[in-house]
Amino acid sequence: MSSWKRRPAISFPAPGEEPVIGKYDLIEQFSTKVVDETHFSKNEVRAIYRAFKETSPNAVINKNIMREKFAELFPHGDIEHYSDLLFETFDNDGNGTINFQEFVKALSILCRGTMDEKLDWLYKLYDPKEKGEITWDRLFYVITSMDDLMGRHARPHHSREQKCERANQVFAKFDIGKKGRITKQDFFRVCKTDRTILNSITALYTLLPG
Repeated sequence: MSSWKRRPAISFPAPGEEPVIGKYDLIEQFSTKVVDETHFSKNEVRAIYRAFKETSPNAVINKNIMREKFAELFPHGDIEHYSDLLFETFDNDGNGTINFQEFVKALSILCRGTMDEKLDWLYKLYDPKEKGEITWDRLFYVITSMDDLMGRHARPHHSREQKCERANQVFAKFDIGKKGRITKQDFFRVCKTDRTILNSITALYTLLPG
């Protein structure tokens, strides 16, 4: 009899569980579930999971790991605030970690989602507690966090006054009816009628091959 043995497969874990070795049926069950909930194929899910595991052997991402990855992308920037903002949009259950299901669902929306799905995800960046409105302070915080990614050596460098003025302009554009707040309805309406915003959101489809 041949001594050759098939290499055990690695299954995808359920939230909070470690990977199970050698249970192919669980792999298929998990893959099928994720495929049903996303716009990815089984092969894509497996490839994304391998990359996810390389980032975090424990199959969960915490804020420190997210910050480390952003620091690699923006070595001269102040990445903490924007990294944490993005982390909140992925961490759907608010438990302080991002498991694979949360990660792949968000990635599916960003890469293959409908326009409404993408706008809903983007809105959450500005309204993480789902209050149904965006305040000027929150808008300014997000804008400032994005600018900080580029670091002090970015050109042009914007002063606090310039950032305030920019926030005022954006807020005025989205605050239809001058209510002093941006509703989710107004956010969607402006985004869907602004060609620059639409082009930027549509470009997210290029993150993964179609």
